[in-house]
Amino acid sequence: MEQRESRRPPEYILEVFADPTSIKDVVRGVLHTIFFHRYFPCHSPATLEVLDLTLPVVTNPELETLIDTRVGQLVRQLSSDTSPQGSVRGQLAVQFFEKRRKKGGGLGWFSGGKVDEEICWEIWHLEITLATPKTELGDGFSFRDLLTEC
Repeated sequence: MEQRESRRPPEYILEVFADPTSIKDVVRGVLHTIFFHRYFPCHSPATLEVLDLTLPVVTNPELETLIDTRVGQLVRQLSSDTSPQGSVRGQLAVQFFEKRRKKGGGLGWFSGGKVDEEICWEIWHLEITLATPKTELGDGFSFRDLLTEC
């Protein structure tokens, strides 16, 4: 009898730190980059400019809608939370699955044949911190300004 090993899929943790003016673009850029490197059907590459970085984008309307929906939900959640330290945290997880044929139960030919099962083969955790910087530069300060000064 064939025995499959139950292995845990590799997990990757990305810490994302952004201010309120750039959080949506930063998270979208990170998600598009992950999907660009894991999306197997043929697609035409495109790019997205985020904080003076050029990131790859998958141009699939269904995937773009899913990413925009999840990022919008995250931004609304982070915006509604308040913290005395000035920073708010949230998380997103992206899991990749493949379908495999699994043989039916113990009755052999009468068991109904083969069944598809989904096996997770990779997990990405995004730990997002939304921070409002408090500096002498005033309300117009953003991390984009900080990057250009370096």
